[in-house]
Amino acid sequence: MKLAGLDFETANDKNGSICAAGCAVLDNGVLTERKEWLVCPHIGYRWMCPDFTKIHGISYWDVCDCSEFDHIWPELQRMLLSADCVVIHYAPFDLRHLRSVLSLYELPPVEFDYADSVAVSRKLFPEMPSHTLDAMAERFGIVFQHHDALEDAMACASIIARTGIPEGYRQHFSTFATEN
Repeated sequence: MKLAGLDFETANDKNGSICAAGCAVLDNGVLTERKEWLVCPHIGYRWMCPDFTKIHGISYWDVCDCSEFDHIWPELQRMLLSADCVVIHYAPFDLRHLRSVLSLYELPPVEFDYADSVAVSRKLFPEMPSHTLDAMAERFGIVFQHHDALEDAMACASIIARTGIPEGYRQHFSTFATEN
């Protein structure tokens, strides 16, 4: 199965304030493509919340001269649509931001199947006290730098490549719909 791990880091608490995006494509568990983008958020969404910067280490000066989301979207979309399933750790967060940023830039609708690696982890490993990305990565011996968009994307895809997706845990994302 071909999986595309996806992760966003955000500048602040406004939906669509993406300041970094990472995507890693795994084909039968083998990394075949990966890409990370620093993204200058949409005008009006550019202020960097100091608490967020403490988490991911990205400042305004890191992104102020970078491309905005509409410029990176064609390549990111190609990577996502090349996969049988997109994997996201706590999908409601990333999909909310994706839906918002696509709307901000009035980009065409997109649809893809996805699996939330938090939900899969909770289903398959109910005995674990935590299902955070770092806890699950540790369980599988995956070493990564947490809150780096590409590293998070590779980690969540790697987890699902090892566990598989249980029946009923594959969902459909569509910007045509108002809910995920």
